[in-house]
Amino acid sequence: MLRLSSLLLPVLFLFTNCQKDPLNEPNTSEKSIKSDSITIGAVHTITSEILHEDRKIVVSLPAEYSETDSHYPVLYLTDGFQNIEHVRGSVEVLTRTGHIPPIIIVGIKSKNRVRDFTFSTSPQHAKSGGGKNFLDFMESELIPYIDTTYRTHPFKILEGHSLGGLFAASVLLEKPDLFQAFIVMSPAFWWNGEELTQKAKSFFASNRALTKTMFFGIGKDESGEEFGMRKELTNFVETLKTYEQMSINYRHQEFEDEGHMSAPLLSNYYGLKHTFSDLVYSDEFLANYSDDVFIKKERELTRKYGESAKRTGESYYSLGAAIYQKNLPGAITVFKRSVEVYPNDINLITTLAQLYEGNDEIAHAINIYQYAIEVSIKNEFGREANYQKEIDRLKAK
Repeated sequence: MLRLSSLLLPVLFLFTNCQKDPLNEPNTSEKSIKSDSITIGAVHTITSEILHEDRKIVVSLPAEYSETDSHYPVLYLTDGFQNIEHVRGSVEVLTRTGHIPPIIIVGIKSKNRVRDFTFSTSPQHAKSGGGKNFLDFMESELIPYIDTTYRTHPFKILEGHSLGGLFAASVLLEKPDLFQAFIVMSPAFWWNGEELTQKAKSFFASNRALTKTMFFGIGKDESGEEFGMRKELTNFVETLKTYEQMSINYRHQEFEDEGHMSAPLLSNYYGLKHTFSDLVYSDEFLANYSDDVFIKKERELTRKYGESAKRTGESYYSLGAAIYQKNLPGAITVFKRSVEVYPNDINLITTLAQLYEGNDEIAHAINIYQYAIEVSIKNEFGREANYQKEIDRLKAK
C-alpha cells in the first residue's frame, strides 16, 4: 500500500514551482522589451427596436474559447462597462482555480439607470418605471443575439448593483424562468417604500417549487444594522427564510469595512463562488464514495455548466487523499479525472504516477512519468531529470 507521506510528497513540487527563481526573473533593464496588450472584451452595438436606441455591450470570452467546441454559461452584468474590469479579473482567478466553470461575460452599458432598472414609477424620479422594457430588450433581443453569436450553455446568471440589484431581484419575480442564478449587490430595495419586498412575500408563497441560486451582498459601511440599505436587504432575505422548504439556494453576506461603491468587488467574487458551490464535494459524498457515483457526478456537472466545467485541483486532491488508504483504485479514478481537466498540474500528475505504482500498475506509472516529462519541458518546470530517474527505477524492478 502506498504510504501517506509518499502521497503528500508532490505538494512539495507544487510549492517549489510557485517560488520565484531570481535566475528566471525577467530583466527589465533590457532594451528589447516587448509589450503585448490584453483585451478584456469586444464591444458590440445592438440597435434595439424595443428601447428605440442603440445599446453597447462588451463581451468577454473564456481564454480557452477559440481552442474548444465547448458551450459556456453566460453572466449578464448590468452597469457592465463600469464593472467589467473587476468582474473579468475575478472570473479569471476563479476559473483558473476551478471554483467556477469558464463563463462568458456580457456587460451592458448603462444609459438611464433609473429608467431601465425600475419596474414602477416614482414621483421623485423622472422617467422611472422602464424596467419591463429593459427586461424585454434582454429577453427578446440581447439574449438571442448572444446565443446565436456565441456557443452558450443554457445556464444564465444575472448580476446587478444598487438599482441594478433591485432590477436583478425584480427579474426573478417578473420572469422566474429566464435566469438560473442571481447575484444581487447592495440592492436599492428602498424603492417605493420597499414595494419589491412586499411583492416577494406573495411571490414566494405561490412559487414554493422554484429552484434558483441567489447571492445577496452588501458592505457594512453602507448603513446601520437597523436602518437603511442593510436593513432593507435583510427584510427581503427574511421573506426567503419564511419559506425554508423552497429549493432556493441563497446566501446573504455583509462585508466589513466596505461601502456602497467598494462592496461589489467582494460581492461579485463570493457571489460567483456561491453560484457554483455545488462544485464542492459534500461530506456525505466523501463518506459514501464509489467510482460509479463519482463519474455520474462529474457528468452531471458538465451537463449543468458546460463541457469545460471542473472542480478545483484541491478538491480532487483532497478527495483522492481521503479515500486512497481504503480504496486505492478509487483514488486512481479521481486522480485520472483531475489530470484530464488539469493537464499541466505537475502535482496531480506526479501523484497519479505514484498511485499507479502503489497499485502495482508499473506500465501505467511509467507512462504517466513520461507524460510528466513532457509537461515539465512545456512549462519549464525543470523536473525532467527527476522523472527520468523514477522511470529508470521502475523499469529496473
